[in-house]
Amino acid sequence: MENLESLFRSFETGIRSVKALKPNAYLKGIGLDYSQLRIGFNSGQFHHRKPQEVKDNFESLGLLTKSYAPIRWDTDMTSYTVFGRYGLIFPLLDKDNVIVNFFALRFDLDSPKEEFLNDKGIYPAYPHPLTKRLFIVGSVIDCATLLQSKALNQREAVIALHDGELLPQHQQAIKALHELEAIIIIKG
Repeated sequence: MENLESLFRSFETGIRSVKALKPNAYLKGIGLDYSQLRIGFNSGQFHHRKPQEVKDNFESLGLLTKSYAPIRWDTDMTSYTVFGRYGLIFPLLDKDNVIVNFFALRFDLDSPKEEFLNDKGIYPAYPHPLTKRLFIVGSVIDCATLLQSKALNQREAVIALHDGELLPQHQQAIKALHELEAIIIIKG
């Protein structure tokens, strides 16, 4: 069965493709570099030519939703709406550093759209237990920007809120920081 880890690796391959001109141009425009951060590109085709069992698994994960749109000539095929289609994908991790969620930035729409696959995990990861200063930012993009800036010192960490909300996993991560001296909240 496909899982979020292996699917994200395919998205990382996708962002490095010579055909990924628009995603790379958008990344450059917002000042992010996939060679410095874990960023992928979802072309929306990860389920193509996969057996129905794999598609069912993707559907159970929330990555695919059955659609009633017709598929060209074949009425026996099922069409799907794809989570984060034609979007930049950022992984959210659980406390064991396993990808449990995706954040998608669909940049090729009239207005860019941000969406989470579910409400699990933290971006970029749970802070190291010896963190002394924790920065909390409102969005994944702000978090990625701060990470890439290399402004954080060794005992500093940053986490992104989930749609601007502090969820139980954020609170759990903060409570686990026994050497924490300061929390800095940066509003976007």
